[in-house]
Amino acid sequence: MVSHMKKFLFGLFLFASINAYPQSVDVLDKKNHRSISVSYLKGDVITNTKFLRGDNLIGMPIDKFQSVAIKMLWQNPGYYDWQKVYRAPYFGAGISLSDLYDRLELGYPISVFGVLGIPVKRWNKVEIFSEFQFGLALNWKCYHPLYNPKNMNIGADFSFHTNCGIGVSYSLSKKLDIGAGVNFVHFSNGAIERPNKGINIYGSSVELKYYLDDRIRRESIKLPGRLERSNDLFFMVCGSRFQLIETELSVDYYGLGGFSLIYFTQLSNAFRLGYGADLDCWKLINPLPDDDLSRRELKKSLGLILHPEFIFDKLTLVAGLGIYASHPQFGYFKQIYQRLGVRYEFYKSVSLGLNIRGRDFYRAEYMELNLGYRIRWMK
Repeated sequence: MVSHMKKFLFGLFLFASINAYPQSVDVLDKKNHRSISVSYLKGDVITNTKFLRGDNLIGMPIDKFQSVAIKMLWQNPGYYDWQKVYRAPYFGAGISLSDLYDRLELGYPISVFGVLGIPVKRWNKVEIFSEFQFGLALNWKCYHPLYNPKNMNIGADFSFHTNCGIGVSYSLSKKLDIGAGVNFVHFSNGAIERPNKGINIYGSSVELKYYLDDRIRRESIKLPGRLERSNDLFFMVCGSRFQLIETELSVDYYGLGGFSLIYFTQLSNAFRLGYGADLDCWKLINPLPDDDLSRRELKKSLGLILHPEFIFDKLTLVAGLGIYASHPQFGYFKQIYQRLGVRYEFYKSVSLGLNIRGRDFYRAEYMELNLGYRIRWMK
């Protein structure tokens, strides 16, 4: 089951990477400026478990991290208004090889990810930018009760790869840039398999970028004025399979179905804010024959959520901060939760997305594969 889900997720991320840049009939006539980059990241691991602090086979803390990445990138000088809003962002796909200095218990994870970079400030030869990576990390050595019993951080042979960074680049020549930045990296499988404490890294990076085509003409990029804005009523259904965080070494798996209704109002060219509710139902899907009826019951929760989103034409970066109005474990209005993910509108008003639902700002509850539909009114 995990193997099939891994293949599906890999295909979804590949689809998202290929389609992250919205296409239209005439886009083939407009040039995308290509570049390729090689980067190296050196970081420190946040040692949040006994395993990372030294209770492992190597008998020493796992607190260092390094990775090498290759990225293929595209950029244009702003053919569309949304590109002008973000000062001609770049996009693409990459692959990285990571090392946590414990190959026996963690292996050498390989990440495949989509890339979105947003310029913050430009001068003649210097540019400050932010970059976001989201994808899958494969090839982990994960927890096993017999062969890898101390690894409480990685519970499956795949995880999600998230990298958020801010950096500065300098133009060495017409074809070559050198850059440096600071990054936060997170690996977690979204509670698909426990244990799943995840791995968090903060560090610094250096990058060398080579332009396969001419650079874009930065002076031609003009910020647009106030663009037409909308109000949206958004319907979302989601599904998931997960293990409860309170039973990290349990073999219990739960199936979840959810429905969300969110009303959005667009506040700027790049940002909209939503107000809504999440109704979720889940049930144990592998009960034992002698389990009592209470373990087999359908459980329900209702959450109220504030939903900020950043708009990149058909691609949306999703966030959310909510509170459980009713929850069988947490009670009434006592537990906040979070949502983080990405959504792509692939056909008219229909979208496909992937979110991580979490709580306490560091615990992953489960992954939300979702299908959405919007009704739109222009302001």
